[in-house]
Amino acid sequence: MPWAPGHRGPLGHLPLLRRGLLPALLKLGAAGPMVRARLGTTTVYVVSDGDLTHEVLADRAAAFGRERVARGMREAMGDGLFTVEAEIHRERRRIVQPAFGRASLAATAPLMCRVASDVAGQWPVRTAFDVGDEALKLSTALTVRALFRSEASTEWVARLVGSGAMLSKGTRLRGVAPRWYSRVPTPGNLAYRRAVRLLREALEALYAHHAPPACGGDLLSLLNRAACPGEGTAGEGTPREGTADEGTPPDGTPRDGTPGITRATVLDEMATFFLAGVGTTGRAVAWACHELAANHRLEEAVQREADALFLSGRPLPTSVLDALPLTSRVISEVLRLYPVPVLPREALREVTVGGFRLPRGAVVVLNLYAMHRDPAVYPHPSAFDPDRWSPDAPHPVPRTAYLPFGAAAHRCVGAPFTSLAAPVALAAIATRFRLRPADPHRPVRAVGGVTTFPDRLLMTATPRTGANGRAAGLLSPGRG
Repeated sequence: MPWAPGHRGPLGHLPLLRRGLLPALLKLGAAGPMVRARLGTTTVYVVSDGDLTHEVLADRAAAFGRERVARGMREAMGDGLFTVEAEIHRERRRIVQPAFGRASLAATAPLMCRVASDVAGQWPVRTAFDVGDEALKLSTALTVRALFRSEASTEWVARLVGSGAMLSKGTRLRGVAPRWYSRVPTPGNLAYRRAVRLLREALEALYAHHAPPACGGDLLSLLNRAACPGEGTAGEGTPREGTADEGTPPDGTPRDGTPGITRATVLDEMATFFLAGVGTTGRAVAWACHELAANHRLEEAVQREADALFLSGRPLPTSVLDALPLTSRVISEVLRLYPVPVLPREALREVTVGGFRLPRGAVVVLNLYAMHRDPAVYPHPSAFDPDRWSPDAPHPVPRTAYLPFGAAAHRCVGAPFTSLAAPVALAAIATRFRLRPADPHRPVRAVGGVTTFPDRLLMTATPRTGANGRAAGLLSPGRG
């Protein structure tokens, strides 16, 4: 396997990172579909090709594990879907899958529209504010109200938002740091632990105010039923590391329930879906606001689509996304340009990928950022062009070249929720406001982390005028 260019003595390829992660990923992607890079004393195998990435995630999935990245997530997520493997992962996916089915999301769409419209209506007007922060608040509200079906107070929702940034930063660092690092009482580690405690307290409050729909097909209801069939409420204890609930066997398995599902498990899954979903949805909405502000014709087309959904007074359609085709394509293009930058894996045994033999323990980095900007797949790859995703696009994108949610058994189970929540949130904003950069001369920098996020996306919001001269911000979507 070829080495990437740019090796610098004992430092290896670390100098590639001096301008940031994202430029380094583009250089590694340009070096070839699969190259070796040395970061200090560690050799990393970087995969920047869609077919090879699919080979790792699907065809050779059993040969690769996620322990290295899961280690960084476990303190915050516990034993949620992101950190468990094998049979436990498959069983947990089977339990929660119905919450993200077509029927369940269709039933949730009217609530999403109302929440998105209400929260967007609280955005500041005619003053500079960070759209990234406000988009995360909107995404958090959608997760709390529509996914968790919780009616907890806005104070607890605000606490969730407050813990998110610190957890994202700390989790990213734990994924690459030595195992002993998290035990050192540095200021960053102490702040991270406080954020974890804050997250858990907020999730407990959300759980206590769970208000399931009549059909009981929401995420928490499904997990509760798996824990205690016939009761509908998960056990109270946290049977980890040898402890157990009263009335629960010592192995932590609820009587007559699915093995391993307890109240602690439900809270772990809430943490997992919050940390994985809120960031992806919020960042996508923020980047979409940025891109639309730079393309007024596209912005006006999205506004017309949003107005037809939110301002018509007609009942919501059965499929909300059918009413937002352009808005959905905008989100798809955002997720191409600004994806989760990398997916790390570790070879559990010696394995061959793309004709190259990887040793047991090899650190493999799936370079989604470069893959989504491959000029061989995407003409003018740096241009923002939602028409790439049009059904009649002249250059259809291969299935393996676009993986914003991963692939195969570990594809994000919550992807359908994000694919609905992000367009709805963007439409609610577009109906109310016209957004413009607070300083048109200040470039917006993309920063690579757990997600690709904008560094201080300062904008101003001007209310739009809706039907009959009324402010669009005073109108609500039609009821489904």
